[in-house]
Amino acid sequence: MATASELVSRTEGNLTRQIVVSGGSGSWSGDDGAALDRYVLWLTGKRRPRVCVLATASGDSAEFIEGFYDVLGPLAEVTHLPLFLPPFRDPAETLLGQDVIFVSGGSTFNMLAAWRLHGIDQLLRQALDGGTILYGSSAGGICWFEGGITDSLTFDGELRPLTKGLGFLPGSHSAHFDDEQRRADYEAMIAAGLLTDGCGIDECAAAHYVDGTLHEVVLAHATHTAHRVQRCPDGTTATRRLPSRSLP
Repeated sequence: MATASELVSRTEGNLTRQIVVSGGSGSWSGDDGAALDRYVLWLTGKRRPRVCVLATASGDSAEFIEGFYDVLGPLAEVTHLPLFLPPFRDPAETLLGQDVIFVSGGSTFNMLAAWRLHGIDQLLRQALDGGTILYGSSAGGICWFEGGITDSLTFDGELRPLTKGLGFLPGSHSAHFDDEQRRADYEAMIAAGLLTDGCGIDECAAAHYVDGTLHEVVLAHATHTAHRVQRCPDGTTATRRLPSRSLP
């Protein structure tokens, strides 16, 4: 496993593109979630990294944004890019040059629509190529894949396949994989060919991807982890636990 300094060195040479996907936890969910945030900050190799939050999926929720500043403000240089509410900022100036861009949970479908309307999707690709670590949970994790399972496509709360993700990572994704209903629906969608093979991540766990390939799975809670879900020739699915390590 590469160390943080080695990854930073390779990133400065424009050789690595890093994405960290949490299954649904972050600093707002207590010490376990905060451990995942600190892990991402550690990956930058900097004492006070520059971090920008995109809370588009939550409609720029003031409560979420304020909590982000409260928790990470002592550890990083924090800003946010609002798309719905003032103060408005230039997207390119705000996003490009950050060490980490954190994407919140909420409505995946509406978030992607707003990003594409304003060209945020293209800026995120530029940031990734330039060495910025992309990080998110729930909607902020699903978005990086080709597709995933979401309840944001309609207003009935039913889980459905989303097939128009950003495609920065191959395959599909399910957040909150420790939820039995979500796990069963995700496996069924892959078995039916509605979603491609992918990764299901529990709360309090995160998957770190480097150049589009899974680098490691980290756990903030020993009972939560990540799984590889694949379609079998007989139309069923095989779900296997991925190797992982616990965070201090």
